[in-house]
Order: sequence, then structure tokens, then C-alpha cells
Amino acid sequence: MSQDLLLIDTLLRGMTVGAEVLIALVFLSRRPLTWRRGLGAAFILAAACYMINTSVPLIHAVGPLIIPISLLSITAPVIFWWFALSLFDDGYRMRLRSLIPLLLVAPLVIFHFSGVTGSLWAAAIVMSRIVMISAFGHAIYTALRYLNDDLIEGRRRFRIIFAVAVGITGFIINYSETVGFRDEPPAWVLLFQAVALLIMTLAFGVWLLSMRSEVLDGQAVAAAPPPGKTVDDGEAIAPMMRAADRPAYERLSALMQEGVWREEGLSVASLAAKVAVPEHQLRAIINGQLGYRNFSAFLNSYRLEEAKRALCDPEQARRQVLQIALDVGYGSIAPFNRAFKDATGKTPTEFRKAALGEG
Repeated sequence: MSQDLLLIDTLLRGMTVGAEVLIALVFLSRRPLTWRRGLGAAFILAAACYMINTSVPLIHAVGPLIIPISLLSITAPVIFWWFALSLFDDGYRMRLRSLIPLLLVAPLVIFHFSGVTGSLWAAAIVMSRIVMISAFGHAIYTALRYLNDDLIEGRRRFRIIFAVAVGITGFIINYSETVGFRDEPPAWVLLFQAVALLIMTLAFGVWLLSMRSEVLDGQAVAAAPPPGKTVDDGEAIAPMMRAADRPAYERLSALMQEGVWREEGLSVASLAAKVAVPEHQLRAIINGQLGYRNFSAFLNSYRLEEAKRALCDPEQARRQVLQIALDVGYGSIAPFNRAFKDATGKTPTEFRKAALGEG
């Protein structure tokens, strides 16, 4: 790369690093400092470290700081994956299996600092590429998988933008690094990478500063009206509801009281058709007035309460858990067990034994 192109590349990467540091500070400055914000700041800082670690002039400029910078740079795809899951999957929790990708890139970290070369280094490089591609691919899958279930309009739009942006960014990074792994990549590849990542960073920063806080932070989930609530009770639940939304809210309340939530495969679209309103209006009512971030949580608030009543009923003690799951609207036992344990900390069988005093 000529000196002029090297200077341009360095300036572009320096601008990206500066923008990423500012974005990370925005993440950390807003209160309360949530787990999702912490992961967001960690990812942005790791991305800044990646930009430094892929520029020879910047590597020389940071001196001894290159050690922690290299560590964060190598683990950036894993941190990105954690952040993407926390952002788009409201049920995501950091568990031991979340550390598996970190263990897969650990050899590259060790070999990088110990100076190991040869076949072991090549194998570690390949493994890190696999982890990166898998992290990007699964993040895109997660964003799009829950698209129809998402009740937050701003986040629904961002899911699509995110999927496209991550796909483009992932291709740019993997292409340039694959070329660089075989041989020194052409100057235009590095410049294209630097320009594209700067644009992506600035676009993400604009989204961060303009988004509604509930997209990133979430909000306290309101207690859903149980199936027995009447329309009059709705006055206390949604006193600030727009007059235009109240008829739809009353029809929704009536349908839920009638047990429409028992229908297997009930979706926002099908429920909106029953309420006779556009999907976006129903989403706004369930999210804005009842406080739910996703449609499955709204349905589960009814389904799981009914399931708990059935499991606590001595007269239904011989009834199979699968029968109860199907009766309250689940298509199979697995999603029911998962939702029940997430909500109560116990499996349905454990809950029933405790409720009926069976030890």
C-alpha cells in the first residue's frame, strides 16, 4: 500500500475508533446501566480494538496497550454475539453455554501472545473464522426469527436493518481477512473495509442517539389482565389510552376473556384480524398499554396462569402435563416446558409436586 493510501486508511480507521469510543460512552452514560447496555459498550469497544489491531500504524501508536487491544479484538465476534442475543431475544440470559464460542477462540489468543506459528496457528485462525461467521449468522437469524413476535415498532424496523448491515459487514470483514490470510490484501480491499466500517459505525451511532429508550432498555412488564377481567377494569389498566384505541382494547379484552389465547399458533396477524384492527395498532396497544415487549410473553401471561391453576388442582392430578399444554394453546410439550420453567424456575412436573405436597 502506498504512503498516501496508508495515510487515508489510517485516518479512516482512526475516525471509526473515535466514533466507537463516543458510542460506548453514550451506552455507559445512560441510567440505569443495564446488562444489555454493558454488553453494547463492550462490543463497541471491542470493535474499536479490532480497527486498531488491523492497522499497522495504529498498532505502533498504541504501544504496550496492544496486548489488551488484541485480546478484545480477537474476542469481538463473541461479544457481538452476546450483545445481539440480548438485544433481540428478551428471554436471553448469560449461561455457561454462552461461553463456548469464547473457548473456541481461546487457542488463537494463547497462540497470538505466545508466538506459536505453523499448523497450530493456521488451525486457530480457521477456528476463529468459523466462530466469526457463526456469530454473525446466528445474530442475523435471531434478529429475523423474532421479527413477527416483536411488539416494539422501532425495534422491529431495526431488526431488518441490523440483518442487512451485519450481513454486509460480515462479508467485508471475512473477505478481507481471508484474502489477508492467504496473502496481503489489495489496497482497495482494506480501504473498502475501512470506509464501510466507518459508515456502519456512524449509522449505528445515529440509531443509538435517536432510538426510544425502551428499544434498548426495556420496560417493566405490566400485569396482564387475567381472563376474568371486565371492560370496566380496563379503565384502571389504561387510563391514558387514546380514545381511538379504546374500542380495539375493549374487543381485545373480550376476546382474551373468551379464551382466544388457547388457539394453537395464534399470531399477531390472526389476533388483529379478530379484533378488526391493523397489526401495528394491536402491537401498539399490547406494548404501549399493557407493557409487553413481545407477543409470546403476552400470550404466556394467560396460558401459564391457566396451566398453573390446572397443575395445582387435585382433581386434575392424573391429567398428563402434555394434555394441559395442548389445552392452553401450546403445540407441543417442549415450548411449554421451556416457557413454564423460565417463568417459575421449575418444570411443570416439579411445580405440580410442590403444589400438591407430593415432595
